[in-house]
Amino acid sequence: MKRALQILLVAAIFALMAFPALAADGQANYIDSDITGNWYEPERPGHGVQIEMLDKSQVLVAWFTYDMNGDPLWLLGLGDAGGDTLNAEMRRYRGASFPDGFNHQDIQGEVWGEIELQLTGCDAATLSYAPVDTFLADGELNLERLTRMDGSRCPAQDRFDETRRFNLDRGPAGFEALFLDYWQGEEEFMELDWGHEELPAQWSGRHGLAISGNNRTDDLMMVLMRLIDGLEPDTRYRLELEMQFATNVPSGCFGVGGSPGESVFVRLGASGEQPDYVLEDNGSGEMPPMRRPSIDLGQQSAPGRYALAVGDMANRLDDQWCGDPDSPWQLKRVSTAGQDFEVNTDEQGRLWVYGLSDSGFEATTTWYMTEFVVRLSPVG
Repeated sequence: MKRALQILLVAAIFALMAFPALAADGQANYIDSDITGNWYEPERPGHGVQIEMLDKSQVLVAWFTYDMNGDPLWLLGLGDAGGDTLNAEMRRYRGASFPDGFNHQDIQGEVWGEIELQLTGCDAATLSYAPVDTFLADGELNLERLTRMDGSRCPAQDRFDETRRFNLDRGPAGFEALFLDYWQGEEEFMELDWGHEELPAQWSGRHGLAISGNNRTDDLMMVLMRLIDGLEPDTRYRLELEMQFATNVPSGCFGVGGSPGESVFVRLGASGEQPDYVLEDNGSGEMPPMRRPSIDLGQQSAPGRYALAVGDMANRLDDQWCGDPDSPWQLKRVSTAGQDFEVNTDEQGRLWVYGLSDSGFEATTTWYMTEFVVRLSPVG
């Protein structure tokens, strides 16, 4: 019996050695397109590695660093990836001039050395290097991710059974609008509008689903929603929602009642019941009833049972653009990642998913939905 246990233990050790390293959550690390981005060593910032995953398991690597004289040193290599590791021969190029006097025949390339990069987590890697120059010692860098491509995600973190992605460039993709928290029948006064349109000048040629309204009630909610079907009926699902939208509102601006950026809150949600409106009589008899949400979608910055807070309308431009009608439009991505969110499907296996803005800014807000992603798995 003791001999058998020893054999099993040795076999288990060899089995573990044959598989890629495991992350803390038990997921194997492996290199795919998500590795694309910029990586650096936090303890020694100022130089780093740029990686791009190509077809056929090839990886383009650029290491931006400095030589022994303090001059910029750019190393380029085309390597191969397998499992959690990539290997590349790095070359140094010099001899040519700036474009005005550039001649490709002046380029001189030489082998600098080799690198091996092992992915140790979604955002962590170890880079080992071996220069051919005997005056330089072999070494190692502990890298962390600095940037990630828009819309990409770590495979080890993707624990959902199904993903549905909707691109709004070619049409509404089944989305429709719902306006809430305003007086019934006052659509023209509130300047409510929505439709599939071409994006503004900076993104001309690309389309999205535009929605707009003038917040004369100091609480206008604008919803873009869609039906998701083909799911298990009367089943609880765990969801992660993601939306890309275009906004031209800079950060740090002042406005009527609140900021046009930070006071226009964005939420994402889902429900087995279609969001609609219910009429609420204000009791005065002088104003029409208010259109209120039929389900709990939250209020301003606060989340609701069927909608999570994910950000606001402000983009990354600073306040020098405040009030400028030509303020550039930028694409912004928000997500419920990191927040627990579960809802039940209806008896036909359907869910409604939506992105919404809830405004405390007492003027006009316009934004364009360009992409919506739903990731979901049945619970249990």
